Amino acid sequence: MGAVGVALLAAVFWILNFIYWLVIIWVILSWVVFFMSQSSARWKYRRFFETIALINDFFERATRPLLAPFRRLLPPSRTAGIDWSPLLLLLAIYVIRVFLFELVRG
Repeated sequence: MGAVGVALLAAVFWILNFIYWLVIIWVILSWVVFFMSQSSARWKYRRFFETIALINDFFERATRPLLAPFRRLLPPSRTAGIDWSPLLLLLAIYVIRVFLFELVRG
């Protein structure tokens, strides 16, 4: 594999890693926003809640196009309201990483 191939593969791994962390951060933030909205902390720490909700909105908008195919495949309405799309995306990223790693190694 030449220098261009190595650079391209490194870029693909970087993009996959970036998407992975984008999804992880969004999932954690969405849980924080949900639990804060269900408690009195929403009103007690109003400015903090609004800031976290705004950041969560950014991450949700950034991950929505990536999660859309998985949501069509397994919509939350068919899984008792549980959104499995982040987990499916992270699993797909893992499979792609393993495939590329084996491709390079072997």
